Amino acid sequence: MKISSTANDHIFFTACGGWNEKGTLYGLGKECPTMFDRPAKSKHSGCSTSSAYFSPLVTHLQDQLQMTQNELQTTQARLHSIDEELRSTREELEATRKQLGEQRIDLMELNARFDSFSLLLGHPTCANNSQTSS
Repeated sequence: MKISSTANDHIFFTACGGWNEKGTLYGLGKECPTMFDRPAKSKHSGCSTSSAYFSPLVTHLQDQLQMTQNELQTTQARLHSIDEELRSTREELEATRKQLGEQRIDLMELNARFDSFSLLLGHPTCANNSQTSS
């Protein structure tokens, strides 16, 4: 795996301990500002620290992480919405099943009444016709 020059620069920068109080980096002397951007001194601390250095690689990875977190939030919101739709559809399906079950029972009762009326009137039902023709 090849490490980019900016990653190597960051490793070197970190290994050297960052900017010193003289405004140089160990091993580079006064040439350091041409290779690394020196962060402005903080008004609160009086001097800058090596933690203020951000390599382009770190910035890129932070941007990728933020994009991934945004995608995750979007996906979670979509999943929640789909879950609500499924729950609603399940409830509707259960209500429809219940109605169909009640209608089936009603139809069976009507069929039984029809058969009994047909027998009283002396007219055999279709079920009775199929039994007598066999």
